[in-house]
Amino acid sequence: MLGQTSNIRIGGPITPVVKNLMIINGVVFLIQEIAGMFYPNLIEYTFGLNHVGFALEFKFWQIFTYMFLHGGWLHIIFNMIGLWMFAGELEQLWGSKLFLRYYIFSGIGAGLFIAVMNYITYSYYHINTPTIGASGALYAILLAYGMTWPDRKVIIFPLFIPIKIKYMVLIFGSISFFGALSAASGTAGNISHIGHLGGIISGFIYIIVRIKRPIRSVENKSKKINFISSAFKKARIKKKKKEIESRIQAKKIIDELLEKIARRGMSSLTPQEKSDLEWARKHYYPNGNDILH
Repeated sequence: MLGQTSNIRIGGPITPVVKNLMIINGVVFLIQEIAGMFYPNLIEYTFGLNHVGFALEFKFWQIFTYMFLHGGWLHIIFNMIGLWMFAGELEQLWGSKLFLRYYIFSGIGAGLFIAVMNYITYSYYHINTPTIGASGALYAILLAYGMTWPDRKVIIFPLFIPIKIKYMVLIFGSISFFGALSAASGTAGNISHIGHLGGIISGFIYIIVRIKRPIRSVENKSKKINFISSAFKKARIKKKKKEIESRIQAKKIIDELLEKIARRGMSSLTPQEKSDLEWARKHYYPNGNDILH
Protein backbone atom coordinates (compact mmCIF):
# COMPACT_ATOMS: atom_id res chain seq x y z
CA MET A 1 0.00 0.00 0.00
CA LEU A 2 1.27 3.48 -0.87
CA GLY A 3 0.96 6.37 1.56
CA GLN A 4 0.71 10.02 0.60
CA THR A 5 4.47 10.15 0.40
CA SER A 6 6.70 8.00 -1.77
CA ASN A 7 7.22 5.52 1.08
CA ILE A 8 5.82 2.09 0.31
CA ARG A 9 4.16 0.09 3.07
CA ILE A 10 2.69 -3.39 2.83
CA GLY A 11 -0.27 -4.08 5.07
CA GLY A 12 -1.24 -2.42 8.33
CA PRO A 13 -0.71 -2.93 12.07
CA ILE A 14 -1.99 -6.12 13.70
CA THR A 15 -4.15 -4.58 16.42
CA PRO A 16 -5.93 -6.62 19.15
CA VAL A 17 -9.40 -6.87 17.55
CA VAL A 18 -7.97 -7.41 14.07
CA LYS A 19 -5.75 -10.19 15.39
CA ASN A 20 -8.64 -11.88 17.23
CA LEU A 21 -10.92 -11.63 14.18
CA MET A 22 -8.25 -13.26 12.02
CA ILE A 23 -7.79 -16.04 14.58
CA ILE A 24 -11.55 -16.64 14.91
CA ASN A 25 -12.03 -16.74 11.14
CA GLY A 26 -9.08 -19.10 10.78
CA VAL A 27 -10.29 -21.48 13.49
CA VAL A 28 -13.86 -21.52 12.14
CA PHE A 29 -12.55 -22.20 8.64
CA LEU A 30 -10.55 -25.18 9.85
CA ILE A 31 -13.68 -26.52 11.61
CA GLN A 32 -15.56 -26.06 8.32
CA GLU A 33 -12.92 -28.01 6.42
CA ILE A 34 -12.85 -30.88 8.90
CA ALA A 35 -16.65 -31.06 9.29
CA GLY A 36 -17.03 -30.94 5.50
CA MET A 37 -15.13 -34.22 5.18
CA PHE A 38 -17.84 -36.02 7.17
CA TYR A 39 -20.95 -33.87 6.76
CA PRO A 40 -20.72 -31.86 3.50
CA ASN A 41 -22.44 -28.45 3.61
CA LEU A 42 -23.87 -29.03 7.09
CA ILE A 43 -21.97 -26.11 8.63
CA GLU A 44 -22.74 -23.84 5.66
CA TYR A 45 -26.51 -24.48 5.72
CA THR A 46 -26.71 -24.34 9.52
CA PHE A 47 -24.65 -21.20 10.10
CA GLY A 48 -24.51 -19.59 6.64
CA LEU A 49 -27.27 -17.13 5.74
CA ASN A 50 -29.96 -18.75 3.59
CA HIS A 51 -33.67 -18.03 3.19
CA VAL A 52 -35.03 -21.38 4.34
CA GLY A 53 -32.88 -21.47 7.46
CA PHE A 54 -33.26 -17.81 8.43
CA ALA A 55 -36.84 -16.97 7.45
CA LEU A 56 -38.62 -20.34 7.48
CA GLU A 57 -36.76 -22.34 10.14
CA PHE A 58 -36.07 -19.29 12.34
CA LYS A 59 -32.32 -19.80 12.62
CA PHE A 60 -31.82 -16.15 13.39
CA TRP A 61 -28.22 -16.65 14.47
CA GLN A 62 -27.33 -16.95 10.78
CA ILE A 63 -27.45 -13.14 10.42
CA PHE A 64 -24.36 -13.09 12.65
CA THR A 65 -22.56 -16.39 12.11
CA TYR A 66 -22.47 -16.22 8.30
CA MET A 67 -19.69 -13.61 8.39
CA PHE A 68 -17.26 -16.02 10.07
CA LEU A 69 -17.59 -18.77 7.44
CA HIS A 70 -15.70 -18.91 4.14
CA GLY A 71 -16.00 -20.84 0.91
CA GLY A 72 -12.43 -22.00 0.34
CA TRP A 73 -8.82 -21.08 0.93
CA LEU A 74 -8.70 -18.22 -1.57
CA HIS A 75 -11.86 -16.72 -0.10
CA ILE A 76 -10.55 -16.55 3.45
CA ILE A 77 -7.02 -15.53 2.40
CA PHE A 78 -8.20 -12.53 0.39
CA ASN A 79 -10.64 -11.47 3.12
CA MET A 80 -7.97 -11.69 5.81
CA ILE A 81 -5.51 -9.76 3.62
CA GLY A 82 -8.13 -7.01 3.30
CA LEU A 83 -8.65 -7.03 7.07
CA TRP A 84 -4.89 -6.83 7.62
CA MET A 85 -4.40 -3.99 5.12
CA PHE A 86 -7.18 -1.62 6.14
CA ALA A 87 -8.59 -2.47 9.59
CA GLY A 88 -5.64 -1.94 11.95
CA GLU A 89 -5.28 1.80 11.47
CA LEU A 90 -9.02 2.30 11.93
CA GLU A 91 -8.88 0.39 15.21
CA GLN A 92 -5.95 2.53 16.36
CA LEU A 93 -7.86 5.69 15.43
CA TRP A 94 -11.27 4.75 16.86
CA GLY A 95 -10.32 2.41 19.67
CA SER A 96 -10.94 -1.34 19.84
CA LYS A 97 -14.51 -1.22 21.22
CA LEU A 98 -15.84 1.22 18.63
CA PHE A 99 -14.07 -0.59 15.81
CA LEU A 100 -15.50 -3.99 16.86
CA ARG A 101 -19.00 -2.52 17.08
CA TYR A 102 -18.58 -1.05 13.62
CA TYR A 103 -17.41 -4.40 12.23
CA ILE A 104 -20.30 -6.37 13.79
CA PHE A 105 -22.92 -3.73 12.89
CA SER A 106 -21.75 -3.60 9.28
CA GLY A 107 -21.65 -7.38 8.99
CA ILE A 108 -25.17 -7.76 10.39
CA GLY A 109 -26.37 -4.84 8.27
CA ALA A 110 -24.95 -6.54 5.17
CA GLY A 111 -26.71 -9.71 6.32
CA LEU A 112 -30.07 -7.93 6.34
CA PHE A 113 -29.54 -6.86 2.73
CA ILE A 114 -28.59 -10.44 1.88
CA ALA A 115 -31.73 -11.74 3.62
CA VAL A 116 -33.90 -9.47 1.46
CA MET A 117 -32.13 -10.65 -1.68
CA ASN A 118 -32.48 -14.26 -0.54
CA TYR A 119 -36.22 -13.72 -0.21
CA ILE A 120 -36.39 -12.39 -3.79
CA THR A 121 -34.28 -15.16 -5.33
CA TYR A 122 -36.11 -17.86 -3.37
CA SER A 123 -39.56 -16.51 -4.21
CA TYR A 124 -38.92 -16.14 -7.95
CA TYR A 125 -36.18 -18.66 -8.71
CA HIS A 126 -36.34 -21.12 -5.74
CA ILE A 127 -32.65 -20.56 -5.02
CA ASN A 128 -31.57 -21.26 -1.43
CA THR A 129 -27.79 -21.05 -1.66
CA PRO A 130 -26.24 -19.96 1.67
CA THR A 131 -24.18 -16.78 1.74
CA ILE A 132 -20.95 -16.88 3.76
CA GLY A 133 -17.95 -14.64 4.28
CA ALA A 134 -16.74 -11.44 5.95
CA SER A 135 -16.83 -9.39 2.74
CA GLY A 136 -19.77 -7.20 3.82
CA ALA A 137 -17.92 -6.04 6.93
CA LEU A 138 -14.70 -5.67 4.93
CA TYR A 139 -16.37 -3.40 2.37
CA ALA A 140 -17.57 -1.28 5.30
CA ILE A 141 -13.96 -1.11 6.55
CA LEU A 142 -12.81 -0.09 3.06
CA LEU A 143 -15.45 2.67 3.04
CA ALA A 144 -14.35 3.95 6.46
CA TYR A 145 -10.71 3.87 5.39
CA GLY A 146 -11.54 5.79 2.23
CA MET A 147 -13.52 8.40 4.17
CA THR A 148 -10.68 8.81 6.67
CA TRP A 149 -7.71 8.81 4.28
CA PRO A 150 -9.26 9.45 0.83
CA ASP A 151 -6.02 10.44 -0.94
CA ARG A 152 -3.91 7.50 0.13
CA LYS A 153 -3.03 5.12 -2.65
CA VAL A 154 -3.08 1.36 -2.99
CA ILE A 155 -1.62 -0.85 -5.68
CA ILE A 156 -4.29 -3.08 -7.17
CA PHE A 157 -3.12 -6.66 -7.70
CA PRO A 158 -2.42 -8.02 -10.31
CA LEU A 159 -2.43 -4.79 -12.38
CA PHE A 160 0.09 -3.04 -10.10
CA ILE A 161 -1.59 0.30 -10.77
CA PRO A 162 -1.62 2.80 -7.86
CA ILE A 163 -5.06 4.28 -7.24
CA LYS A 164 -6.45 6.57 -4.56
CA ILE A 165 -8.63 4.90 -1.97
CA LYS A 166 -11.60 7.18 -2.67
CA TYR A 167 -11.68 6.05 -6.30
CA MET A 168 -11.25 2.43 -5.29
CA VAL A 169 -14.28 2.70 -2.99
CA LEU A 170 -16.28 4.30 -5.79
CA ILE A 171 -15.32 1.56 -8.27
CA PHE A 172 -16.03 -1.30 -5.86
CA GLY A 173 -19.31 0.33 -4.79
CA SER A 174 -20.43 0.66 -8.42
CA ILE A 175 -19.54 -2.97 -9.14
CA SER A 176 -21.52 -4.04 -6.07
CA PHE A 177 -24.55 -1.95 -7.08
CA PHE A 178 -24.80 -3.29 -10.60
CA GLY A 179 -23.93 -6.78 -9.40
CA ALA A 180 -26.83 -6.60 -6.93
CA LEU A 181 -29.17 -5.66 -9.79
CA SER A 182 -27.98 -8.73 -11.68
CA ALA A 183 -28.59 -10.90 -8.62
CA ALA A 184 -32.15 -9.62 -8.37
CA SER A 185 -32.73 -10.68 -11.98
CA GLY A 186 -31.29 -14.13 -11.29
CA THR A 187 -28.22 -13.70 -13.50
CA ALA A 188 -25.51 -13.15 -10.87
CA GLY A 189 -22.71 -15.60 -10.11
CA ASN A 190 -21.49 -16.82 -6.75
CA ILE A 191 -20.31 -13.39 -5.51
CA SER A 192 -22.64 -11.69 -3.01
CA HIS A 193 -22.69 -8.20 -4.50
CA ILE A 194 -25.70 -7.33 -2.36
CA GLY A 195 -23.66 -8.23 0.72
CA HIS A 196 -20.86 -5.91 -0.41
CA LEU A 197 -23.32 -3.11 -1.12
CA GLY A 198 -25.12 -3.74 2.18
CA GLY A 199 -21.81 -3.52 4.04
CA ILE A 200 -21.01 -0.17 2.43
CA ILE A 201 -24.47 1.26 3.20
CA SER A 202 -24.50 -0.09 6.77
CA GLY A 203 -20.99 1.23 7.40
CA PHE A 204 -21.94 4.65 6.06
CA ILE A 205 -25.00 4.81 8.32
CA TYR A 206 -22.91 3.84 11.36
CA ILE A 207 -20.23 6.43 10.58
CA ILE A 208 -22.78 9.23 10.19
CA VAL A 209 -24.88 8.32 13.23
CA ARG A 210 -22.38 6.87 15.71
CA ILE A 211 -18.96 8.25 14.79
CA LYS A 212 -19.45 11.67 13.16
CA ARG A 213 -22.35 12.93 15.27
CA PRO A 214 -20.88 12.21 18.74
CA ILE A 215 -17.87 14.33 17.80
CA ARG A 216 -20.14 17.26 17.04
CA SER A 217 -22.21 16.49 20.15
CA VAL A 218 -19.13 16.47 22.35
CA GLU A 219 -17.95 19.75 20.82
CA ASN A 220 -21.38 21.34 21.29
CA LYS A 221 -21.61 19.98 24.82
CA SER A 222 -18.16 21.37 25.58
CA LYS A 223 -19.17 24.78 24.24
CA LYS A 224 -22.36 24.66 26.29
CA ILE A 225 -20.45 23.72 29.44
CA ASN A 226 -17.92 26.49 28.79
CA PHE A 227 -20.75 29.00 28.33
CA ILE A 228 -22.40 27.98 31.60
CA SER A 229 -19.06 28.00 33.41
CA SER A 230 -18.29 31.44 32.02
CA ALA A 231 -21.69 32.74 33.13
CA PHE A 232 -21.15 31.48 36.68
CA LYS A 233 -17.66 32.95 36.72
CA LYS A 234 -18.99 36.37 35.65
CA ALA A 235 -21.67 36.17 38.35
CA ARG A 236 -19.06 35.35 41.01
CA ILE A 237 -16.84 38.22 39.85
CA LYS A 238 -19.78 40.62 39.88
CA LYS A 239 -20.75 39.49 43.39
CA LYS A 240 -17.18 39.84 44.63
CA LYS A 241 -16.86 43.30 43.06
CA LYS A 242 -20.07 44.42 44.76
CA GLU A 243 -18.82 43.02 48.05
CA ILE A 244 -15.52 44.91 47.74
CA GLU A 245 -17.34 48.15 46.89
CA SER A 246 -19.57 47.67 49.96
CA ARG A 247 -16.53 47.18 52.17
CA ILE A 248 -14.90 50.31 50.79
CA GLN A 249 -18.08 52.30 51.46
CA ALA A 250 -18.42 50.72 54.91
CA LYS A 251 -14.83 51.64 55.82
CA LYS A 252 -15.43 55.22 54.72
CA ILE A 253 -18.56 55.47 56.91
CA ILE A 254 -16.79 53.86 59.89
CA ASP A 255 -13.80 56.23 59.62
CA GLU A 256 -16.03 59.31 59.43
CA LEU A 257 -18.29 58.30 62.34
CA LEU A 258 -15.44 57.11 64.56
CA GLU A 259 -13.77 60.50 64.08
CA LYS A 260 -17.04 62.18 65.15
CA ILE A 261 -17.35 59.89 68.18
CA ALA A 262 -13.77 60.69 69.16
CA ARG A 263 -14.49 64.43 69.04
CA ARG A 264 -18.05 64.61 70.45
CA GLY A 265 -18.82 61.21 72.01
CA MET A 266 -21.24 58.40 71.14
CA SER A 267 -24.26 60.50 72.07
CA SER A 268 -23.52 62.90 69.25
CA LEU A 269 -24.60 60.34 66.63
CA THR A 270 -28.02 60.77 65.08
CA PRO A 271 -30.36 57.76 64.67
CA GLN A 272 -29.51 57.69 60.93
CA GLU A 273 -25.75 57.74 61.67
CA LYS A 274 -26.19 54.89 64.17
CA SER A 275 -28.07 52.94 61.50
CA ASP A 276 -25.30 53.71 58.96
CA LEU A 277 -22.66 52.58 61.46
CA GLU A 278 -24.46 49.28 62.04
CA TRP A 279 -24.73 48.74 58.26
CA ALA A 280 -21.02 49.57 57.88
CA ARG A 281 -20.08 47.14 60.67
CA LYS A 282 -22.01 44.28 59.04
CA HIS A 283 -20.57 44.93 55.56
CA TYR A 284 -17.01 45.58 56.66
CA TYR A 285 -16.94 42.42 58.80
CA PRO A 286 -19.41 40.12 56.95
CA ASN A 287 -17.86 37.01 58.44
CA GLY A 288 -15.67 36.62 61.46
CA ASN A 289 -13.54 34.11 59.53
CA ASP A 290 -12.87 36.44 56.60
CA ILE A 291 -9.35 37.59 55.96
CA LEU A 292 -9.53 41.25 55.10
CA HIS A 293 -6.85 43.02 53.17
